[in-house]
Amino acid sequence: MNKFTIKFGFASMLACALLISSCSKDNNSAIVPEGTTVRLNIGQAFAKTGPFKAASAGRSYASATQTVEIPFDNQYTLVASLTAQEAATPGLKASSRAATVATGSEQQALKPGTVYYVAIFDAAGDYKETKSFTQGNTAQDFAIEKGKYTFVIYASGSNKTLPSIAPGTKLSAVNFEGLTADQDFMLDQVPFDVKEGQNVLNADLEHLFTQVTLKFDASAVGTVSSIAGATIEPSNAAVDVNLNTSALTFKGTVNPVAFKLKNTTGGVINSDSTFIATAATANGLVGLKGLSIGGSAAKDISKGGWNLKPGVKYVLEFKLKAPLGGLNVGGHIWAPGNLVYNNGKYSFAAANQLGSDWYYNWLTPAGVGAVPSYKEMLDYSVDRDPCKMVSAEWRTPTKEDYNSLLATSGAATDWQYKYNGTEGVFYGSNNLQAMSADPTKYLFFPSITGGTSPYWTSSNIADNADKSTASSLQFGGYNKPNNVSGVDNKSNAFQIRCVRN
Repeated sequence: MNKFTIKFGFASMLACALLISSCSKDNNSAIVPEGTTVRLNIGQAFAKTGPFKAASAGRSYASATQTVEIPFDNQYTLVASLTAQEAATPGLKASSRAATVATGSEQQALKPGTVYYVAIFDAAGDYKETKSFTQGNTAQDFAIEKGKYTFVIYASGSNKTLPSIAPGTKLSAVNFEGLTADQDFMLDQVPFDVKEGQNVLNADLEHLFTQVTLKFDASAVGTVSSIAGATIEPSNAAVDVNLNTSALTFKGTVNPVAFKLKNTTGGVINSDSTFIATAATANGLVGLKGLSIGGSAAKDISKGGWNLKPGVKYVLEFKLKAPLGGLNVGGHIWAPGNLVYNNGKYSFAAANQLGSDWYYNWLTPAGVGAVPSYKEMLDYSVDRDPCKMVSAEWRTPTKEDYNSLLATSGAATDWQYKYNGTEGVFYGSNNLQAMSADPTKYLFFPSITGGTSPYWTSSNIADNADKSTASSLQFGGYNKPNNVSGVDNKSNAFQIRCVRN
């Protein structure tokens, strides 16, 4: 009886094994050797500033920073810049039997909670299956038979529903149709030879649509009283994506897309990331609606001509600045007043006032810090020019700038006429009566009341061998100067009247 039981049990086990083997063959499912796995290390990337692979149709390169000034009113100017963010360097695409693999940088990390999909194609390009994973969950790995594959990894950065791949689809023919910009579609394709044991597959999902973040910074001058909205265009209604080549086909109507503003008042206005679906264009258009600055009347601003590329991440920044001002005399725009330094801030004094006294080509005036030696400033350097501290558009005049000014019409000092109580020299007209009526229209170099005549330094050194002196100019007295003949030691501090670059 015991022998029969043993034989019967053995026969039953053999039959079951044969049955399992038969089922496996019927389902065309290979038995996976124990321990053959693929572990996923997935990051993200935006378009790089260099060329893409040729297969990435319509996605060539990111343009450099684009900057333009937009007049707002008589008081303010908007400086708008569109900057392409540099992409992080992607890691290795695949690694076989890797014990450890360093994860990507923070800039490359895929946002936790992002659902991504791995579509598996065999060596012949036949679709096998799609697996899904969630970034940040447990180890992202799966078992698979060793062999040559192509893995197509894709995701929606906003976790919106994506199309599926139909059974029987060839890799060469797989397409996702009708994607929209707000899906933030990301894609990578990795040919991969799975070897027995643990394999690590690295992929950087490239964003295929354009992302723009808006920042409006008025803090240097004032505040935004209100902004009704902001838009960017063009954006196509839909895009078809070929998963094999990354080629984009833009379809449907073209419309602006609204930025979602986090706040509408204050010194700095920020938006969430906004996605648009556009082919490469040089006709991007940005619109600001109902913009009011410092209580000004609300107005709309529109600026076109922006270069936009698919797959690039941009920051669109507006900075508010007051007009530079100045007076155009003698072929140059001169600062409205002398350069002044006060508690670390550089600005221009009132037209009839003297400014700070400055050493030759030195960033701080007399009374602030040590007196520099002429050996510290043998030659002019823009890095030491205090005029640029007001803004980069200003510089210390050259000897030639002064001589150009002196060749224009100007009225010699007239002690019977004073600009708000200060004697000095006017340029821009020799008609004292006209200048008396509206002195703000004319360039005025003041003298100290009582007839003392200050000097103004230039950026030119004199011709002495040791370079210890600089050319300067003295205004005032009963006769205006005819040329820049003054030469004085660099350790003496003079006035500066900045000129525009």
